[in-house]
Amino acid sequence: VVTVGALIGMAAHLEGKGCSVLDIMGAAQKGGAVVSHIKVANQPEELHSVEVGAGSADLLLGCDLVVSASPEALAKVRTGETRAIVNSHNTPVAGFIHDPNLNFQTSLNQKKISRASGENNSFFLEATRMATALFGDSIATNVFMLGNAYQRGLVPVSAKAIERAIELNGVAVEMNKSAFMWGRLAAHDINLSLIHISEPTRRT
Repeated sequence: VVTVGALIGMAAHLEGKGCSVLDIMGAAQKGGAVVSHIKVANQPEELHSVEVGAGSADLLLGCDLVVSASPEALAKVRTGETRAIVNSHNTPVAGFIHDPNLNFQTSLNQKKISRASGENNSFFLEATRMATALFGDSIATNVFMLGNAYQRGLVPVSAKAIERAIELNGVAVEMNKSAFMWGRLAAHDINLSLIHISEPTRRT
């Protein structure tokens, strides 16, 4: 999540735009949530705060279904205007340590998000499964999600700038560029994307 924020921030910088990124990290290594508030403006002076205010998000990019359906995240959503692109995969939360039979309430969480943003403004995809099948590692999921949101016209920086930001980040460059591209393809035609990943990639 932090990497996605950094990539958008660098892409905006490369295009001379204003951008602020505020990462709020709970006890992430112990199952806590990580949330990034990202603002992009045509000019830096158009930004007056770093936190996305209540009901003011244009996009909820949900890399985790449980966190995306949390009261904190949904408070930023305004019905009929905020678009929600959410990974439907359930990542184990801290409560799973104490209760291995914990019900993640997948359908309920999806309904919460859809109700908050509006039925026509929310889209769910199995990004973790797709990314793992494509690259053998779920670490590519969030950049895959970024590509999906970008292809839907919801990320106000260019693909060229994002790809350059990936290069400047210098970590798993080819995988992240490919994940971004595959995320774009999944937004264009989810069925075409699934044809290529019907079987998981197996490591030798």
